Amino acid sequence: MTTQVRALLATALATIILFAGQYLLPSPFKEAPGPVDEKAVPAAAKPSTSPSGAASSPLDGLHERKASPKEPEREAVVETEIVRAVLTSRGGTLKSWRLKPYPVADGQGVNLVAPREEDLPGPLLVSSGSPEDPAPLDFDIDKAQLNLHSSSEAGSITFSSRGSGPLQLSKRLTFTGNSYRVEVELSWKNAGKKPMTIAPELTWGPGFYSDVSDQHSQVLSSASWVDGRRVKDDIGSLQGVAAHSGQVSWTALQNLYFAAALLPGDKGSAVAVRKGPQEQPIIALVTPTQSLQPGGGLTQRFALYGGPKDVDHLKAAGSDLSKLLDLGWFDALARPALHLLRFLYRLSGNYGVAIILISLLQKIVLHPLTAKSLRSMQEMKALQPKIAAITERNKNNPQKKQQETMALYKKHGINPLGGCLPMLIQIPIFVALYNALSSSVEMWRAPFLWIHDLSQPDALFTVDVWGLKDYPFNLLALFMGASMFLQQKMSPSVGDPQQAKFMLYMMPIMFTFMFWKFPSGLVLYWLINNVLQVGQQRWLQKQSKPVVLGGPEAT
Repeated sequence: MTTQVRALLATALATIILFAGQYLLPSPFKEAPGPVDEKAVPAAAKPSTSPSGAASSPLDGLHERKASPKEPEREAVVETEIVRAVLTSRGGTLKSWRLKPYPVADGQGVNLVAPREEDLPGPLLVSSGSPEDPAPLDFDIDKAQLNLHSSSEAGSITFSSRGSGPLQLSKRLTFTGNSYRVEVELSWKNAGKKPMTIAPELTWGPGFYSDVSDQHSQVLSSASWVDGRRVKDDIGSLQGVAAHSGQVSWTALQNLYFAAALLPGDKGSAVAVRKGPQEQPIIALVTPTQSLQPGGGLTQRFALYGGPKDVDHLKAAGSDLSKLLDLGWFDALARPALHLLRFLYRLSGNYGVAIILISLLQKIVLHPLTAKSLRSMQEMKALQPKIAAITERNKNNPQKKQQETMALYKKHGINPLGGCLPMLIQIPIFVALYNALSSSVEMWRAPFLWIHDLSQPDALFTVDVWGLKDYPFNLLALFMGASMFLQQKMSPSVGDPQQAKFMLYMMPIMFTFMFWKFPSGLVLYWLINNVLQVGQQRWLQKQSKPVVLGGPEAT
């Protein structure tokens, strides 16, 4: 395999990693929303407009409405085995949603509710979709505390609207002890004397937790599963409302490891995504328009999933929620890799050790391909003097040069792509393992040696360099670059020596730069893979017989 071909393969692999990283690393998705077919979008999902023509949202008008007299805010606390939720009578919404198995610096669980503006409702706000008959904002709560101590135990909290408005609402949330899924039931009643038309809407957002980093809230991406495919929206360029209709399974806000998803319980719901404060997305499920006669009622069912992007929990929640975990092109390989990683953790008790073991198993499985690739590269290297002679003899006749070169390959039984094909076969496995590791919530705050969190760069210490204050010194990334340099130096070099020397230095530098801010779990995987590759090449070179291709003649 020539140096040019090796460079092409390495560049292709680097491009794959960079492209996948845009979707897997903790940053907002940058995929522009597709065109919306206005005829295909039900009226309930289309943005209603104010007289000024601006798109409205469930939060519109709350600043004016909150000025009216209201009862003091009351709270209810729900404690399950895995969730601690604080709900408020203000809008019947959430003040916090903490995941107890995932503690942060203060010892409390990760909070999926971001700080809210004063007096504005939080997630699970319900809108009627009607400016004339708005949904109630003040509720009674049937209990102040709900404790579920066993895995199978279930319990509910019910919010009942206060006041004598014509549109009344009851909201019941049903929790289970060991599940991140919550059933949501809305019961509407027209207590007025005239018919009313509503298009109820359940929302979540904006933002996520505030106590994991120095930021007040983390900018998230939105994703939905509609008609069996993933739909994403670019919040930065979003104007008004992005509406998606069809067979909706869920819509969610997410970062790399956690998600809050709304699931429709009835058919006909559509997705609406809006831009909230500080460029934060707000997601909503919008139900079809309904007519309520005086004294008439309507019951609607939804579900909420607020938890980790964990394979088992997502699958248990149903509604295609397992598709929330986006493992990229090689999903069929990445999901088994996730299960293998968790199995190795149960054996070893540490995810760093599990990464080492999964790298070792990968090398064992792919050993025959690696041995074949190395042998082919050695044969090509031994053939280089004869190829150089052919090139010199036919430097003015490219066609004859090609014919003689192919005849030389045929004479010695060498496939010029023999060193490339095994590498190409391994690329899907590399990328699948990369995707599995970079998406695994198990890496979150998992320690290994000096590394405190395998989901973050190892940052052994910080330095002030080139005008950058407290720049992280990521020792693991430097080790990875050094191991790649050693691996490149040990590989048989064919082709132009100047190009080979350029590749020897370019590839380690490029990968070190690329991996500098990657999660340390990923860098550890790549480092161990390089170290094992060096050892494997050294052993194969000792075991292999010298390549003899005959005399010095060209053909």
